[in-house]
Amino acid sequence: MILRKVLSPVSNALDKVCSVTIVLMLGLMVIITTAQIICRTWFTSLTWSDEVTRYLLIWSTFLGSTCVYRHSGNISITLVQEKVPAPLGRTLRIAVHIICLVLFAVLLYFSTRYCMKLTKTATALPIRMKYIYLCIPISMAISMIHALVMALEEAKREVKA
Repeated sequence: MILRKVLSPVSNALDKVCSVTIVLMLGLMVIITTAQIICRTWFTSLTWSDEVTRYLLIWSTFLGSTCVYRHSGNISITLVQEKVPAPLGRTLRIAVHIICLVLFAVLLYFSTRYCMKLTKTATALPIRMKYIYLCIPISMAISMIHALVMALEEAKREVKA
């Protein structure tokens, strides 16, 4: 499968980039929150820190969801997949990834449309809200790639009878 050979390294690279970005964002959140506490206690409060921390949390949540999906870290009910014969269980797992792919595509479409319409600016920062909400279509696009790769990997995996 050429598609899997091309998309699998892309999926792995995106997962690595997202993982590193999340760690950096969480570290930045700790630094900003610590600076806010120090400044509020001994100096003047930082008016922008709460907003930046909130937006970093939003971005890290959506990017983190792509990593969790790629590593099958979501809560799942596998009772049916485990009780049916192995070939049917594999078919069910592939179907789940395809359903997720469709859901991610729908969310990508509507979140992109929403981002394009936004003209508001953040409260304390001179940044447009569309850039904050851009994390949704980006994470949906990454999740689509992951879902496709995982479905293809499941289809290639040998069934143990």
